[in-house]
Amino acid sequence: MTTSLTIRMDNGLKADAEEFFEDIGMTLTTAITCFFKKCLADGEIPFKLTRQRKAARLAAALEEAKAVANDPDAPTCTDPAKIEEFMVS
Repeated sequence: MTTSLTIRMDNGLKADAEEFFEDIGMTLTTAITCFFKKCLADGEIPFKLTRQRKAARLAAALEEAKAVANDPDAPTCTDPAKIEEFMVS
């Protein structure tokens, strides 16, 4: 017995995925079924999920903050009323 699954996605993503899977001889239904079966067989998602871009940006921002914190010539603002003006200058 089979059942239906309805998902929503960007039109462009769907078109690109359909073209890709067609090129390798699959339908979207077959591709999604393969994905689910692989997840269940392995007990995990079959690819690494990370937020490396965000982590890299955070690491770069942390390094910049450390550099500014250790720079005696870095500009400072101690007046809360002027912080917005200080941030855009």
